[in-house]
Amino acid sequence: MPEMTVSDIAVLVPLALLLSLAVLWLIGGLSLPARRAQPVPGIQDAAFLFRYGALLDHDASSLSLPDALPDGSPEDSDWSRFRLWMGFRFGDLPQDQENMRLGQSLCLQAEDGASLTLTRQEHSLRAVLRDTVPADAITRHAAAQERYDLLARALAAEHAPMPVWIMDAAGTVIWHNDSARAVPPAHVSPLTAQPDIPPELGETSCVRLDLAGDTGQPDHIYDLHVTRTALGCIHHAQDITRLIRAETLQREFVQTLSKTFADLTTGLVVFDRAKTLAIFNPALTDLTGLPAEFLSARPSLFGFFDALRDRMVMPEPKNYASWRSQITDMVKSATGGLYHEVWTLPSGQTYRVTGRPHPDGAVAFLFEDISLEVSTTRRHRLQMDLRQSVIDCLQEGIAVLAQDGRLLFCNTAFGEMLGIDPDSSFADMGLHDVIAACAARYPDPGLWPEVEDRIASRRLVATLHDRAISPGQPGADLRVVPLGRGQSMLCLKDRAPIAADRVDLPLR
Repeated sequence: MPEMTVSDIAVLVPLALLLSLAVLWLIGGLSLPARRAQPVPGIQDAAFLFRYGALLDHDASSLSLPDALPDGSPEDSDWSRFRLWMGFRFGDLPQDQENMRLGQSLCLQAEDGASLTLTRQEHSLRAVLRDTVPADAITRHAAAQERYDLLARALAAEHAPMPVWIMDAAGTVIWHNDSARAVPPAHVSPLTAQPDIPPELGETSCVRLDLAGDTGQPDHIYDLHVTRTALGCIHHAQDITRLIRAETLQREFVQTLSKTFADLTTGLVVFDRAKTLAIFNPALTDLTGLPAEFLSARPSLFGFFDALRDRMVMPEPKNYASWRSQITDMVKSATGGLYHEVWTLPSGQTYRVTGRPHPDGAVAFLFEDISLEVSTTRRHRLQMDLRQSVIDCLQEGIAVLAQDGRLLFCNTAFGEMLGIDPDSSFADMGLHDVIAACAARYPDPGLWPEVEDRIASRRLVATLHDRAISPGQPGADLRVVPLGRGQSMLCLKDRAPIAADRVDLPLR
């Protein structure tokens, strides 16, 4: 290598210096963007990667997604819980990644300056949480979540419908809600006083307080719940005055009904929805002979009717195997509407049993002793049959007409004389029909119109006697008798034929 001269060195030194400066400039220029991309010291982003609703990865220092979603949520996934977790701060997030276009980025801003950036990738969704305050973003969000939860709980307690007081360990009120302000001042002291037997730590005691109202105001009844905590006690007061009054009115109403039932001569038994005896009155024991001890033990419906059967207070079923199904049908009949049956007992008594529906599927049965009513009806029927038999034995035809002209009844002789049978007639016979039959049998133009007019116009005040003339026949004697209340009786009796005069000649 040839030796360099001083002049050569003088030329090379400036060139080397320029080349070194150029290299340093290039190195510095390339490194500037990298330094600008570095995050601000103290600010940490939190990134989350989701794929089809599942959380694949995240770099958050701590993560506390909700364990469960509210009732009625369409799906339960990591993304759904993430939406719920972030929603209070950043508003409504997309339902899923399909709601965003491929490559689309969505930046959501919070009021405190934080941001949540969502980026749709090919098969995933990336969420980046960034906070402007120098701190861990996920920690900041967790703190915001805690503040939000505390605020929600405070609002719930503040607007609770029942009065709430928070006491410190010394028993001093340190907070109360809006409802507590509406409590009468005279009631605040007993409601915030320490209970005689304080609850254990973490437990709740309940005591009922009956406090006098102000002048002219009704008393108030409270259920006071006291919960002991490490810092003091929480008092919840529930005003149950209306509930107690309603229960009192209901109890008094039931007592009134019970007293009313006790005075009834009709036996009453009520079975609840479980078909267990709930109510009975003394008349039931008198009619059925069942002991009060048995009824007070609240037997079942089948047990009750079994006892009636054993005491022969109900008709003996022909087939015991089908008897229970008959009882079931009876209950269904009573539940669906009204059950009614007459029991004729071996003792000669007759009971009318009525089943009536009751609210909530219960059934009430009424037992009435109608033995006297039945015997009276039978005796009356026998008397009526006897009277009809006596009237039918008379040779005189008799017909009784009602106030409106209807034929009430007639005897056999009347029907045979006129050739009518009212019992087999499709429609009721009236006055005009009876008079027409009389006129057909005894044609007397001057008599029957007059009789019909007197009966129809109610001008019959005394018994009318007349004779129905029939050409070529003896005719009939007629009587029309007023019976009162607008009723009348028409009587016909055929006249006997007149025998021819006979002259006895002297014997020769």
